[in-house]
Amino acid sequence: MTDVGGDTSGPQAGRDAMASEARKLAVDVLYSEKGHFLAARSWRAWHYGLGVPAALIGAGAGASILGQAPILVPGLLTLLAAALTALITFLNPSDRAAQHDRAGVEYARLRRTIRQFVQIDFATDSDGELRRNLDSLTERVATVQGDAPPISAGAHRAALASIKAGSADYTSEELDTAAGALDRSQAAS
Repeated sequence: MTDVGGDTSGPQAGRDAMASEARKLAVDVLYSEKGHFLAARSWRAWHYGLGVPAALIGAGAGASILGQAPILVPGLLTLLAAALTALITFLNPSDRAAQHDRAGVEYARLRRTIRQFVQIDFATDSDGELRRNLDSLTERVATVQGDAPPISAGAHRAALASIKAGSADYTSEELDTAAGALDRSQAAS
């Protein structure tokens, strides 16, 4: 990881400032990623929470007509099913869930790119390349933000709680399983 608390003048100060800015960008992206995935989960719950009862109540209305229930029963069931269906049409929870999922995936892609930028590119790129890449990453984040639907305050709070609970942390075992163990002799050279 790049040390961002060192020299405050000269070329290293510029690199430190870029690393600090990239890390802040990564935090913004992490919160947005988690928030969008949680918002998608919430909208999927609304989709099923409204859709399943609408379907069941609609079926019940049809069955009550066939079963010769008093006229009030099928009428009320039909009205209730229609109201739930209207809510589904108005809220469009399935589409909103898909939009948030897509935004979460884009933010996750950006977060990995920013992590590689901080962890790898800082060791190999020139200051000019780093600055151009940081500007490019900042623009990409702005584009995703502009295309993504807003997340609710509740999704933001849930994302914060999830991150604080460790959902974005990796253990050494997880890293070794997912990416293979590092050859420590090569990593040190």
